[in-house]
Amino acid sequence: MSRPRKEAVRGLASRQQRAGAALLFLAGCTAVLALWTLGLGAVAISPGEILGIFGSRLGLAATGVPETTRLIIENLRLPRILAAILTGAVLSASGTAMQALYRNPMADPYIIGISSSASLGAILAFFLNLPASWYGLTAFLLSLVTAFFLYRLSRRGRGSSTTLLLLFGIGVSSLYGALGSFFLYSAGEAGFSVLIWLMGSLGNIGWEQLRIMALPMLGGILVLNLLSRELNLLLTGEEEAQYLGMNVERVKKILLTVTALITALSVAYAGIIGFVGLVVPHGLRLIFGANHKRLVPLASLGGAFFLLLADTAARTLIAPVELPIGVVTAAAGAPVFLVLLLKSRHAALE
Repeated sequence: MSRPRKEAVRGLASRQQRAGAALLFLAGCTAVLALWTLGLGAVAISPGEILGIFGSRLGLAATGVPETTRLIIENLRLPRILAAILTGAVLSASGTAMQALYRNPMADPYIIGISSSASLGAILAFFLNLPASWYGLTAFLLSLVTAFFLYRLSRRGRGSSTTLLLLFGIGVSSLYGALGSFFLYSAGEAGFSVLIWLMGSLGNIGWEQLRIMALPMLGGILVLNLLSRELNLLLTGEEEAQYLGMNVERVKKILLTVTALITALSVAYAGIIGFVGLVVPHGLRLIFGANHKRLVPLASLGGAFFLLLADTAARTLIAPVELPIGVVTAAAGAPVFLVLLLKSRHAALE
């Protein structure tokens, strides 16, 4: 084996080892943060009490923890933490898929209008007095229609234009935002609570909502991981991917359907939480490269940790008042988005 090839193989092995270590590190950090966050809130709960509650549930020890404390942990904080982990993983994995699909680091469900369409779908379900279980369905249907509509509009020749995608996405987001505001205004005082929820909130998610969200979201993340090879091929260009034997149109339809579904569910139950799918995948891509066999699982764990950290900040920064989580993620993500825009501008001028 020639020396350059040996160095390339050695470099690949090193990057795989670093990615594996990063996966373990992110998983450990998320677990530690989750346990720490369980004790935070208006009622401070010690680590010993938390361990006692879990130990009693596993039959390992008798609980000496008051019933009120147990209810706070099991019915309020634990489902919220699991929802933050699940939603963060979904948003980040979806952003990774969108960036590969359109070969642009600025393409995520929030930027290209899928999130705004999901929010309008949920608002329509609220406005029509549909059951809460319908929110995810209406959000998904409108997101799916919007995703394929934007894809068709952005087509240019045999490929798609990322510039057109972003421009159409901004236009659709503005239109859907106006329609959503109209429906909320028409709802009167009841619309105010929905408006607060749309800014991003995990506080109203309980075990019932988690049961609806969990299976489709986990399934969506699994599908995106299984399509990591196809995502890698899409980065080479549609014609090259087609030449290598991939059914490009079929893969695109699967990606759009899956990302629309899991994004719609996250918006229907947690509101619009922007920039998670933009910041996390882009940062991890810079560190570990664009191989999606590593990037998709890394982005999923990174998004889970990032959103759990953001939700913890939203709950504690100005306690007892709670910030909308979308405000926290926007404060962290907007500067990164501006940097990406500046880099794209400089690249265009060169």
